[in-house]
Amino acid sequence: MTGYRCRGSVAVAFAINLASVFVVVAQEERGSVGSIVSADTARAEAMLAEIRGHTNGLALWWTGHNGWLIKSDGVLIGTDLVLADPGRRKNPPPVSAEQIAPMLNVSLITHGHGDHFNGPTTRILLRKSKCVFVLPTSCLDEAKQFGIPAERIVVAHPRESFEIQGIKVDALRAIHGNKRGAVYFDANLEDCGYVLHLGNKTVMQPGDSVLLEDHLFVKHVNVLLFSPTEHNWLIEDSVTAIQSLEPDVILPQHRDTYPTNEQNRFWTKGFPFEVKERLPKELQKRFRVVEMGERVFVAYQ
Repeated sequence: MTGYRCRGSVAVAFAINLASVFVVVAQEERGSVGSIVSADTARAEAMLAEIRGHTNGLALWWTGHNGWLIKSDGVLIGTDLVLADPGRRKNPPPVSAEQIAPMLNVSLITHGHGDHFNGPTTRILLRKSKCVFVLPTSCLDEAKQFGIPAERIVVAHPRESFEIQGIKVDALRAIHGNKRGAVYFDANLEDCGYVLHLGNKTVMQPGDSVLLEDHLFVKHVNVLLFSPTEHNWLIEDSVTAIQSLEPDVILPQHRDTYPTNEQNRFWTKGFPFEVKERLPKELQKRFRVVEMGERVFVAYQ
């Protein structure tokens, strides 16, 4: 979520990392000029080698915010990748859009806000990868703006299932929240979350949404990606969802990526440790607060 009522990406801060490469880019949708912070070369190369070398089981790498790279059976999937956000991330991503593009098979988008359906990242993936973009109807205007051709788009509809690259995907309903946990005034009922069926495992990515019965009705969640922010599940609803779903692996997201201030803390500030301490001991053992670029491995059984 970024700048509600604003479709484009707006540069509001500059992230500086002396080990990183900075590339000046042209104006994004609203005409702001920023700098793309690229990944540290050594760290990125190590992560890319790890992704290439992964051939058995399910693996996930967090790229910041709601961004994950998920690999299973030779298929690499990205969710809400923001790898080229002009000047707004406080830390560089672990890999750049250019680096991951040749390997990426599917880019999953949950909704149209620029910190999820990111224009600069998408344009790079469009040029330098052959990936298919899976997105809800609510994102078709942005997709057209970014220049994605129809043949590279798969439209997801809430509460419907489909197959992509041999993988079954269940699209979940998502209803966007706002400050104080209220439903966002301009929430779009076509936004999506996703359940990915990978081998004999499932990964649940709810996207940006308040807690819904749709989430609690999901069966056999092996890996849960959840957002403990004020405009998503926060603490109480996160605990409710985790205790209901009882995932094998619990991974908090939507945190520690963008600078936080009083105006944006409802979507930049996560509370993962507050959620963890309220869970039963057995669920606490399944809870991991990972660093960007860190691999999470889940063996098939």
